[in-house]
Amino acid sequence: MILDSISSEFVACDLCGAEEQVLLYSKIDPITGKEFNLVECSCGMAFVNPMPTDASIPLLYPRDYLKDKEDMGSLYGRMLELLPEGNGGKLLDVGCGRGDFIRYATEFGWDAEGVDLLAWDAPHKVSIKVGDFVTMDFPEECYDVITAWALLEHVRRPSLFFRKISHLLKENGHFVFVVSNFAAPGMRHSCTEDVPRHLQLFTPQAVEAYLNKFDMKSLVCFHNDRLYSCYPFGLLRYGLLRLRRNESRCSSFQNRSVALLRNRQIKGNAGSWLSEVFRSVGPLDIILDAIDLALGVVIANYSKIIRNYGVMTVIATSNRQKKAIRF
Repeated sequence: MILDSISSEFVACDLCGAEEQVLLYSKIDPITGKEFNLVECSCGMAFVNPMPTDASIPLLYPRDYLKDKEDMGSLYGRMLELLPEGNGGKLLDVGCGRGDFIRYATEFGWDAEGVDLLAWDAPHKVSIKVGDFVTMDFPEECYDVITAWALLEHVRRPSLFFRKISHLLKENGHFVFVVSNFAAPGMRHSCTEDVPRHLQLFTPQAVEAYLNKFDMKSLVCFHNDRLYSCYPFGLLRYGLLRLRRNESRCSSFQNRSVALLRNRQIKGNAGSWLSEVFRSVGPLDIILDAIDLALGVVIANYSKIIRNYGVMTVIATSNRQKKAIRF
C-alpha cells in the first residue's frame, strides 16, 4: 500500500531555519490515504510538517497526475508572453512534466530544454533530463530564461532551487515562476491547496526574501488568474465551526463538493463530478457548498483588485544587472 510506503520527517523552516511552527490544519490526501499537517512559521512560510522524505516524494504522484494538463496551447501562449521580447535564447524549464511547454517554446524560436524529477510519458521529441535538478550538472551563467511554472511549492527545499537557478542565469537572464500566495485573503483557512504535493506555500514577502538571499530581484509580480486560478473555498464551514470550537481537520470544514474533484480540473470532468456530488453529498451540504463557492469567487475577485491574489506570477532577474524589460 502507498500509505505504508510513505515516510515523513520533522523539518525546520527552509527560509528562516526556525523549528517552531503553528498547526493550521490537517488534511487526508485522497491519493495516498495518509493525513498530513500544514504548519505556519513566524516568517510567513507555510509547509507540510512532518514532511515526506525525498524517497517518498515520487509516491505522491499517480501516473495520471498530468491527465488534465494536456493540450493547453492557449496557456502556453500566455506563458510565452511573459518572456523577454525576442527569441532564440536558451531556455530551461524546471519541472517540465511531459515537455509540452518546451515543445511550444521551441516552435517560437527558443532553444528550450527541461528537467523533471519524474519520467512522464513525454509525447514530444524534446530535451528533458530526469532526476534531481539540484544535483545535476549544468554550465553556470548559461541560460537567458529559466521558468518554473507552479513548481516551487512542490519541492522540499526551495532555497536549493533558488540558489541553483541564480547560478545558471546569464547576467541579463530572467527567472519567470509561478507560486501559490498563502497570504491572499482566505487562503490561510482554506483547504484547497493540494497538500501534500504542495509542500511549501509562499507569501509575497517570502518570495522577496528568497530572491534577495540568492542575489536576485523581482522586476514585477502579477496577482491575477491569467495562468492559474485559485479560490479560497471552505471558509463558510470554517467560520461556522469557529463559533463553537477550534477545528483543524479539513474534513470538518472543507467544501464537500470541491473535495470530490480530487485536484482534477472541472473542464472535461464536469459531468462525472456533478454526478458524484449529487450521489454522495446530502442536500443541506450541497446548499452550503453552493454558498461557499459563491463566497470563494467573490473573495478571489476582491484579491485581484487589491493585488493580493492566491497565485503570484513573478519575473525576476539577477542583481548583477539592472536592465528593465518590456512587455
